[in-house]
Amino acid sequence: MLIRGGRVYDHDGDVHQPPVADIRIDRDCIVAVAPNLAPKAGEAVIDARNKLVIPGFVNAHYHSHDVLAKGLIEELPLEAWMLYSKMPDQATRSAEEVRTRTLLGAYECLRNGITTLQDMNNRQPLDETYLDVVLKAYADIGIRVVFSSAIQDLAPADATPFWREMLPADVLAAVGGQANDWRSQVDFVEAQIQRVGRSRPRLHWALGPSGPQRCSRDMLAAVADLSARLNLPVYTHVNETKAQAVQGRLAYGRHGGSLVRFMGEAGLLGPRVNLVHGVWLSRDEIELLGETGSGLVHNPLSNLKLKSGMAPILELRKAGVRLAHGCDNCSAGDTQNLFQAMKMYCLLPAVTNPMPNDLNAAEAMRVATLGGARSALLENEIGALKPGMKADLALLDLNDPALMPLNSAARQLVYSECGRSVETVIVDGRVVIKDRRLETVNEEDLRRAVAEVSETFRRDYERLKLANARLCPHLIEAHRAAWKEDIGIHRFVGPFDDRF
Repeated sequence: MLIRGGRVYDHDGDVHQPPVADIRIDRDCIVAVAPNLAPKAGEAVIDARNKLVIPGFVNAHYHSHDVLAKGLIEELPLEAWMLYSKMPDQATRSAEEVRTRTLLGAYECLRNGITTLQDMNNRQPLDETYLDVVLKAYADIGIRVVFSSAIQDLAPADATPFWREMLPADVLAAVGGQANDWRSQVDFVEAQIQRVGRSRPRLHWALGPSGPQRCSRDMLAAVADLSARLNLPVYTHVNETKAQAVQGRLAYGRHGGSLVRFMGEAGLLGPRVNLVHGVWLSRDEIELLGETGSGLVHNPLSNLKLKSGMAPILELRKAGVRLAHGCDNCSAGDTQNLFQAMKMYCLLPAVTNPMPNDLNAAEAMRVATLGGARSALLENEIGALKPGMKADLALLDLNDPALMPLNSAARQLVYSECGRSVETVIVDGRVVIKDRRLETVNEEDLRRAVAEVSETFRRDYERLKLANARLCPHLIEAHRAAWKEDIGIHRFVGPFDDRF
């Protein structure tokens, strides 16, 4: 394939006025980027005149289990939101629903120029048949996926502050959960990696301990061992909310009241490890992440929607912490759109620091591409348009109002674009979106399937809402108690006002 005459975005070149060049693709890789490449016999040619060619984005944090819940949840903090984000009968949802929601989430990613996603897949109990349905859907639609099964062995009541002290017995029985065996979960994950391997196209593996507050030390140590043996990246929710940081202070005194230090003492920090969210990290925890080469995946949209606050981006950058962008659940971030995440990344620090700094649009683009690639240990394969890299890229229409006039590709991608100009998407050298249409799966069939499974899903969800109505107020009170704790960190613009 030869992509001719487009403006090719190069992180190391002119990010404002990218020069016109051609890109030659041989099977799944870029083999040349240069002006005026002559077409070869039998080579497919894509006319990219008046197009901007960018590396495909990497969505470094996402859960596919609740795609159908988009738009159904609002005005809830995370600890209460979790009641609604997972159907209680998730183990018996139909294979058709699982496939449809997986395809729909991946489709939205592709339409917004995301060519790789990291699915921390929530499904308990773990199940091989279910996993195969999800992986086949990803293979069929043609997206690159970094897949992990979310695992945890502690009961929710033992991972959340004040639940055991404050919740009435009947409420605690409904939401407190139970402890699970960690060994069988880790063994399942390793067995699936060995069974499936790389037999699925564009499949990469990761490990997904749900969070250190939800995992025993033995589980974290086992995950660290598996990561080291198989050279796998790890993604885990850490200090997403103030309640999680409070849990660290209350339950992890032996580790300095720090979930991050608890992870480190279990062997789970370092270049393969990515903390997700990290809103309520202390300065010494941030410095520890930098010292160990650990990374953080920033999820600004869900951080704000779930009332968690703003991650300390400027401090993380200063400490040298690796960064990536994520979009999170469809019921929390509501959209798989890294244009929005990049814009928030650049703008949010202004609410705490009024001085100019070097956090700019070009960096946001690096984080959304190379940063995400690095989180998955794929920085030598994806994230840039260079010879030898995988052919994962998107063509954007420069006639779109967001890109007219083209004064700065980087700045307009971050501050002006919303995904509307994405016209063609190529993954692994294969065109998956052409003229804004899905090429790999029939769009009309997908729309019909979404309509069919959504009817049942919404009906079941209404029952879930009714069941949660009596539970949620008690969780909000526990949430309020956590907010009253002074942990020496503040992640909101103003002080917490208990009158509201």
